[in-house]
Amino acid sequence: MGKRLFIVSLAVILIGGSVVALEHDNQSDAQENEFDTIIKNGTVMDGTGQSSYEADVGVQNGYIKQIGDLDEANAAHEVDVDGNIVAPGFIDVHSHADLEALQTATSSLTQGVTTEILSPDGGGPVDVTERYDLEDDGLAINIGTYIGFNSVWEEVVGEDDRDATEEEIAEMQGLVETGLEEGAFGVSAGLFYTPGNYADTEEVIDVVEVADQWRTNFPHHIRDEMDDVVEATEETIEIGEEAGLVPVITHMKVMGADNWGASEETVGLIEEANERGTYAAADVYPYLASSTGLTALIPQWAQDGGFDAMLDRFADSELRPQIEEEIEDVMTSRVETAEDVYFPGEDKTLADVAEAEGVSPGEATMQILEDQGSLTTIYHFGNEDDYERILQNPTTAVASDGGATYSDGIHPRRYGTQPRVLGKDVREEGLLSFEEAVQKMTGLPATMIGMTDRGFIAEGMTADITVFDPDTVTDNAEFDDPQQYADGIEHVLVNGEFALQDGETTDVQIGEALQRTGNMPSRPMSVDQDVSVEGSGTLRNVDSSGSTDEEVAIAVEQAASDSSATGYFQFNHEGEDIEIEAEEVGQLQAKEDWASITGLGTLENGEIRAFEVIVEENDPMIEDDRASVTVHIEDEFEYQGTLSPQQMDVQMDES
Repeated sequence: MGKRLFIVSLAVILIGGSVVALEHDNQSDAQENEFDTIIKNGTVMDGTGQSSYEADVGVQNGYIKQIGDLDEANAAHEVDVDGNIVAPGFIDVHSHADLEALQTATSSLTQGVTTEILSPDGGGPVDVTERYDLEDDGLAINIGTYIGFNSVWEEVVGEDDRDATEEEIAEMQGLVETGLEEGAFGVSAGLFYTPGNYADTEEVIDVVEVADQWRTNFPHHIRDEMDDVVEATEETIEIGEEAGLVPVITHMKVMGADNWGASEETVGLIEEANERGTYAAADVYPYLASSTGLTALIPQWAQDGGFDAMLDRFADSELRPQIEEEIEDVMTSRVETAEDVYFPGEDKTLADVAEAEGVSPGEATMQILEDQGSLTTIYHFGNEDDYERILQNPTTAVASDGGATYSDGIHPRRYGTQPRVLGKDVREEGLLSFEEAVQKMTGLPATMIGMTDRGFIAEGMTADITVFDPDTVTDNAEFDDPQQYADGIEHVLVNGEFALQDGETTDVQIGEALQRTGNMPSRPMSVDQDVSVEGSGTLRNVDSSGSTDEEVAIAVEQAASDSSATGYFQFNHEGEDIEIEAEEVGQLQAKEDWASITGLGTLENGEIRAFEVIVEENDPMIEDDRASVTVHIEDEFEYQGTLSPQQMDVQMDES
């Protein structure tokens, strides 16, 4: 719920009243029906992938407060979106955002994106708090961050191709754990890139297994997306299984004409992992071209020691012909010819440069690196059948591998990813339903990285909302003219305020630097299962100090076919006479031994507050593996207490 505070087990912070009782659906009381914004007459696609429905959505104080018929309600702002789809804000779990562009994020907002997760592919600062400092300069959208394996490896081991010592492994484990303690949403890696490439599988496992108790994810730019794509996919799943993390094949693809069709095997590996109980996932962007630096064509051994060491090898007259030959081998494993290697900033292909200089593509590559550095390079690599198979895999999310930018010399995915899926893949090609596509941009990426209060349209959820026109939504960016904003994204709310209205940015900087806590596990979506949580008892402070006058009672369930949960929830603080009681709640999410509930509470004076409750049967972050109950009431209250494990029970049944 915004930037997470450290969880405290102190007395409750009062919220202006003594008794809190939940109200759900429409109420007659005028005070209860006052909203900041009402989104009228929309078709709600709630992020679960289930069937859409017609409803109004009321937003107040940054949260979704009511869903239904709000004709009798009043709001400071009311927008009629008849004919449009109302969805959760899109969550991009793979962002290389230009940091200064996050202050306005026009390229993101015009795609419907409300949250981007930075530092993918193993990169980013080792000190993840540097990302949170971006909030001080103003953010138009929310951000989160990973802790990067490659950055950690380079910080400790350096750029040389060598094994890590036991002491270095321990030091790297400490850096990973610190990053997670400070709120990282997972441990990203890019074993394709040096120096992370120099770590073998067991070394990676040794470093990242420290994240096991955090139950987080391992998004990975696999070691080889070309000739060894199957083996590299196997390695990623092995790392996840051995380290206790969710393996995520990021920007999943198959490169090189000789490898087309290999997605049958790579997607099959993900399916097999899920069948045997390992949650494995992926993300994909909707283009048959990738974007990275020109050094992607350089053999790994030639990059040992860093960029300057690589240039020294180019200057070696005995090594240069060998490197030239190997560059061309790498190139033809990625793409068909040098015509498929494009420099958007130069509006030239590698074939153009080679012809102009009268040299081979391999020699031209070295000359460019010597004269201009590692240019942004687009590689036209793919096969439509592979893309469709990956996209349609139920555990594949949509992510841009792009992020906020103002650049005019860059991959068009930075301006068009989500609208391209909605316009081309859904409306024109019928590869997915709109409900499925929205799920892949919202609920699926949210649960993949552990979010609990975003990704769904439900009472009590943070009001990150995207409204788009299903008839007109489309991308406009092209490879030779990428800086063209998408059409059809009509309105975007970030934390309850309009960041995009009638297709135009509002320049509001309401974005937050989000942080993950230890009770926000990466998990499969539970919408296809009957789930319930039940228990009661007297809560004990986490540190066993103070009085025990907090009582909790929960009996909540949600069937696979239901858009919201039903049941009973009560939290009492005897000393302050506070009571939250629910007959219906917004959304119940669950995994083994864990559940999260959102809902609404009405104070004694009639004011409404959103709440979230997280239940752990055996909390791995607390000594003695006790059950824990964490309660948030908007940004005004946070409490965590413990029970014996026998006092809470989470059940999940296949529907």
